[in-house]
Amino acid sequence: MKITIQGLDYSGSLDAANPLTIERKLNEPTVCQFRLSLPARGNLATPLRNHSVTVVGDDGALYFTGYIASNPVPEYAGLAIDGPRYRFALCALSDELLIDQVPPAPIKAASGMTAGQLMTLLVMHTRSSTLGTQGLSLAVPVSHFAAAPGSTWSQNAGDVASLARAAYRAVGGMLQLAEIPAAVHSLNEADGTLSLAALSFTSSAKRGLANDITVCGGHEPVAYVTEYFLGDGVTTQFYLGARPYFPPHPLPPSLTNSSTRATST
Repeated sequence: MKITIQGLDYSGSLDAANPLTIERKLNEPTVCQFRLSLPARGNLATPLRNHSVTVVGDDGALYFTGYIASNPVPEYAGLAIDGPRYRFALCALSDELLIDQVPPAPIKAASGMTAGQLMTLLVMHTRSSTLGTQGLSLAVPVSHFAAAPGSTWSQNAGDVASLARAAYRAVGGMLQLAEIPAAVHSLNEADGTLSLAALSFTSSAKRGLANDITVCGGHEPVAYVTEYFLGDGVTTQFYLGARPYFPPHPLPPSLTNSSTRATST
């Protein structure tokens, strides 16, 4: 694995006690975290905020590209012959970090456009050349999109991708958008080993017959909702028809209404 920061190779300074991690979440910026142990008399400077980071595998696969989100934090690692040694904790976000730093501008609501067109429009609206949009060809229609006030570019991009049931990713300076594959699981009632004919219920003196039992414990639901939703293959968010029922929370025994009088002698 090769780690390049601002064009310099930092692979030999990777701290082996803390492995490099790359965390990917659906329609959110990718997070890369690792630590560096820089030599005392080396020619590698301490990385700074907004320095570019590239992680490439031994097979040439591009795992991560992005920028350092904040100045590295030094951590005391121990005392060496040439003096105290420190390791630097780095946290980098994928390529949309720079475009997220652009002051957000109001975006008008859009209707009747495809997911690829909306993502291209979001990039063009920032007037930034950080991300390329040549690979945005997803033609899934989005009925309506309205950006939330004050939202960042990555938040708007995640909303567009979610409305199209797709996933976006920024890597290598290019923006990728692909539809989430649908997994179909077929169910057959004949499968399995359950035999209803052999199912029986017995009662004894220790356990009497009981029907319609409600079990109450320390953690109870805070809302009871009964809704029926019919999906159309495009909509991913559904709204409730009425306000959920919130039962009153019982007071614990220590907070029950009890009157105590203090007497003085």
